[in-house]
Amino acid sequence: MVFARVVGWVAVFSATLAFLIWVRDALAPFIIGGVIALLLNPMVEALCRRGLKRARAVFNVFFAFLIILTAIGFVAGPVFYAQARGLIESFSNQNNGDLTKTIDRWTREARAYLQQELPRRQQWIERNRELLERLNLPTDPKQLTDALTVRLRDRANEFLLNYTANAVNTLLGTLLGLLSRVLWLIIIPLSTYFFLMDMPSIQRAFLFLIPPAQRAAVRQLLSEIGSLFFRYIRGLVTAAVTYGIVSAIMYWLMGAPNPLLLGVLATVLYPIPYIGALLIALSSAGFTLLFGPTHAFLFLIPMSNLWHAISVVAVAMVINNLFDLFVYPRLVGGAVGLRPLVSLMAVVVGANIGSKIAGGLMGGIWGMLLAVPVATTLKIVLERLLYFVYGEADFLELPDSLESTPAEGV
Repeated sequence: MVFARVVGWVAVFSATLAFLIWVRDALAPFIIGGVIALLLNPMVEALCRRGLKRARAVFNVFFAFLIILTAIGFVAGPVFYAQARGLIESFSNQNNGDLTKTIDRWTREARAYLQQELPRRQQWIERNRELLERLNLPTDPKQLTDALTVRLRDRANEFLLNYTANAVNTLLGTLLGLLSRVLWLIIIPLSTYFFLMDMPSIQRAFLFLIPPAQRAAVRQLLSEIGSLFFRYIRGLVTAAVTYGIVSAIMYWLMGAPNPLLLGVLATVLYPIPYIGALLIALSSAGFTLLFGPTHAFLFLIPMSNLWHAISVVAVAMVINNLFDLFVYPRLVGGAVGLRPLVSLMAVVVGANIGSKIAGGLMGGIWGMLLAVPVATTLKIVLERLLYFVYGEADFLELPDSLESTPAEGV
């Protein structure tokens, strides 16, 4: 009897999960609305504890959230959209004149340098004659200059106009696609509002699926997990937004092109573990090298494009390290308790699973972002179950007094 019940629950859960994966594209705005509701729900509950009815508390919090979001959209939205569209057009095959001019300038500078240096390196050329021949390169300084210049131009064209263009267009196209989904702009706020209004009912409905004898224990477990996710997401969002604002201001002071766009990219990329900082540094340096600085460094120090790009990367790395050392641990560090090796394994596994479920780069990024809190959740559940199996804790036999404990964060 018990075995049949377990099999039935597994079948229902599997069928539900398969259906949700099948309709995941249609559920995306509702998932976003649900996450926003979870982030806003503690503020609603705080107002309710002060004596406001839930409907009024939800209205106050939701209205304030809309005002702030609308103000940010009106101020930063048009500038971001214009900079993103201009960058996409620069990398498109139909309008890549700026990139072609940049590559030609690099080629001319490299050719002038090689024409000056290679004749002085005749002994080095002779010592490495065999290596140059294996690489199909001539040993005459003039011919070697021509061959290296051609290869540099070909590699730069291939890298910038193919690989880099595809990566930039995919990322910016995804961001602009989200901004252009008019229906989402209606569904996400509405779903957020209704999630906030129905949060207590959703909690009770979910707990109703649990057998009465275990509801108190499950409520406590879900409260702990929900609190974990809330602290993690709130800290991560706060750290990323703060990092993006500081980065945008510093990019503007340093003269990097498209500072607002770089700040938004820094906000999006910063939460990605391990590779986010590298992508931020590469994007800021690449923009400065390709399009040139908009003004002197800190409005005071003129320098070449190369040294300007190196300076931008250096300052970006300093900002990233300061955030990693002082800001991120305060905002996010207390939310999870995994060891570094386990966190690294969770990120790699999460990226693999996310790319298989959602497909492509964006799915892998979502998997990396959710890997750490999901792994921490599994750790909590397994610890509770093992304590119960070994008889060290009565996980499923909590006292009835917990039945009245509010399930915060669920």
